[in-house]
Amino acid sequence: MKLLLVIELLLVTITNLVVAQKSTLQLVHVLFRHGDRNPDSSSLWESNPYYNESFYREGYGQLTNAGKRTEYRLGQLLRQRYASFLGREWNINNLDVRTTNYNRTKMSAQLVLAGLWPPRFRDVWLPTLNWQPIPYNYYPSSEDKELYALGACSNSLVEMYNVLNDENIANYLETRYGEMFDILSTNTGVTGNLWNAFSLYFGMLVQEQLGFTLPRWTRAIYPEPLHSAAVDTYYVLTNTTLLRQLTAGYLLRKILNDSASKIDGTLSPSSRKMFLYSAHENNVATLLLSLEAYKLTDVPPYGAHVLVELHRINGVYGFQLFYGNYERSQPIPVKLPNCGFFCPYDEFVKQVEELIPEDSTCESYSSRLQHIAELLMA
Repeated sequence: MKLLLVIELLLVTITNLVVAQKSTLQLVHVLFRHGDRNPDSSSLWESNPYYNESFYREGYGQLTNAGKRTEYRLGQLLRQRYASFLGREWNINNLDVRTTNYNRTKMSAQLVLAGLWPPRFRDVWLPTLNWQPIPYNYYPSSEDKELYALGACSNSLVEMYNVLNDENIANYLETRYGEMFDILSTNTGVTGNLWNAFSLYFGMLVQEQLGFTLPRWTRAIYPEPLHSAAVDTYYVLTNTTLLRQLTAGYLLRKILNDSASKIDGTLSPSSRKMFLYSAHENNVATLLLSLEAYKLTDVPPYGAHVLVELHRINGVYGFQLFYGNYERSQPIPVKLPNCGFFCPYDEFVKQVEELIPEDSTCESYSSRLQHIAELLMA
């Protein structure tokens, strides 16, 4: 098995070299996590000695200087990888950039773009500034099914809580994390459950990264088993077909539709080469898990990214997938369980068919509130 894996990886490497020589690359979709940040207030607890926002110079949840460097480096890595494909001069038709409606993802998009597209030649508009403005787009959270299903689709939360209340899963969580939940409740005043543990993990992690000393009681649960609980949350969010459709399916549908349009020549503008999506670690995690392309044992780090490359090799259109988690200098080739590292488009679509949602799969919060009101008035 190991020999076969090595052979497949060598084939991928050879394919990449061929790609560079023959320019088989047609379109690139990049989903990435924002950079290092301060904690959100919701990930802390009021008795936390560093709860007050005055401890965080940039403000709750905002990128730090380290986070700015992370995203800028990601842009440079993308420039190195796709320089010949993208060209040196920026044009609005070549690139589409979208973020979630968060300051940290908007800033991250700008920073990736600064590293990806430094001005060259005619794009230099101020010789003393090696930067050029590039637009990005976003939707309100309540409408962003592709990147923020938990905020746009009320049934994503309903389905998640249904999973958490499943007898087998509830017993597993109580057996593995019951003591940890009690410790969290006692020391933070926050109800001990998986979702709150997930949030508090990030609060502790970020404070530690910023150099703050965590309270002594956290040693009993941090980093473990709190870290494992955070990772388990991603598996809960992809536990059912409906959850996979909601947390990853809408973005996957867009990726497939845009790729199909590129293949049949109807993508507008026709010169589009890259789609960039600035989002969160849960986007990266749920896409990888929904595709069963990578077994997560850790939280996707700042700047983690998934590359979905559309190629045309020997007349066949297909995808190559990569996961960049900064454990290696180059992103890791990943694949669907029943397809090669180069997966023909039709075969890829066939394998992910059940993950693709309908427009009506996502139930808006407003429609659910209306339904509740109707029930109360009945």
